[in-house]
Amino acid sequence: MDRRNFLKSTGGIAAVAAGCASTAVQAGGAPDAAHVAAKERRTFTFACPWEAHPAGFAGDAHRLARSIESALNGAVTFDIRTASTSPSDFAVSFVGADTSLHPAFAYFGGLPGSEALPPRDLDDWLSTGGGQELWDELSGRFGFKALLAGHTGPNTVLWSKSPVSRPEDLAGRRVVVRGLDADVIRALGAIPVVADERRLEQALPAADTDAAAWGGLVQASAAGLPQHFPFAVTGALGAAGGAVALKISLSAWQSLSAHEQMIFSTVANSEFRLSLADAGATRSAVENALVSRYATRFSRPSADFAAAVSRICAAVVAHTAAHDATSSRIDRSYTAYRRASAAESAELA
Repeated sequence: MDRRNFLKSTGGIAAVAAGCASTAVQAGGAPDAAHVAAKERRTFTFACPWEAHPAGFAGDAHRLARSIESALNGAVTFDIRTASTSPSDFAVSFVGADTSLHPAFAYFGGLPGSEALPPRDLDDWLSTGGGQELWDELSGRFGFKALLAGHTGPNTVLWSKSPVSRPEDLAGRRVVVRGLDADVIRALGAIPVVADERRLEQALPAADTDAAAWGGLVQASAAGLPQHFPFAVTGALGAAGGAVALKISLSAWQSLSAHEQMIFSTVANSEFRLSLADAGATRSAVENALVSRYATRFSRPSADFAAAVSRICAAVVAHTAAHDATSSRIDRSYTAYRRASAAESAELA
């Protein structure tokens, strides 16, 4: 079952689903037959860490892989492997998960709290503000090239088994999170559950898991969160959401022609924009469907909770910026772009 059929089966959102932009996108143009014939057709391994839930993250990853294959007219094919532990040529994952390698990866995946750029501004910083070059430098240290290839949409929901209205409501509770959100949750007195993506997904329905910040509404629904976590706090840990990356081993990236690299970049960016369009187009209808079907109780953070999270996020980001010279340089670029973007928005208002 694909995302569109999943949305239709959720109940009450067929009209939105029918207009949803979640079809495979071809971008950059396919090379002509002579170009394809001139090069050996190559098969790369493609690691996907998520289980194949309908309309979940795995579906998005498969859509990305097939879109690239189509755009390249079969010159490249992917052997998709779920939760492979062996090194892969290509992989998809949340950028925030790479903070286990270096905390500055958080800048490219979505910072917590009000420190973050909105998703489309993040894309602009990467493409025109020097962010991609900084990302390339950092990821290159660890042997890969990264491209934005998906997003949860803004205002990720914190799903909880009990109400969350005060900062102390999370004290002592086990919360599934990624990246710098773990530091925020820890500062609130909770116990962050952080692992590789497959283990995080498997931990969601566990009896000892009290809450989870898990993607957009559609992905969370596909993973079954509303059945286990009836309380949903929208934007509890910030408004930016989280980005997904296509990670390409440097050897695989360097084996591609400049034309192929351009197509990979274009299709990945199309998938990023498509994921944002999906999240925006379906959010209200999915919320209504979940209220109707599971009696999900949606809320916004209380003033006390939001203030506590804001203070903690500012401290967490400041600590990340001071981690080393690389973090400091990335922070300066990111902050300068955020201030310029805010000033431009103010002028236009």
